Amino acid sequence: MIIGTLENGTTCMYDLPEGIKTAAQMEGLIYDYSYNPAHREELQGQPKLLGLNGPMFNGFGTLKSNGETVTIIRYEQPSKY
Repeated sequence: MIIGTLENGTTCMYDLPEGIKTAAQMEGLIYDYSYNPAHREELQGQPKLLGLNGPMFNGFGTLKSNGETVTIIRYEQPSKY
């Protein structure tokens, strides 16, 4: 998972498909940003990635490095559905 930041400044983790292992790979797929008032606050300003479904809220997790609770933002390949 890749660590990022939400619009409110809190930390999030991106749960991405297997082939995306680095922030540079993720950044290369960004084509727009999600701003939909009908979606959760955590999803506002999150990147939309070429060829993937998302961003989607996937709950909360805890960073092993410091115990911080973070939001998990998930992306999936369309073939799963």
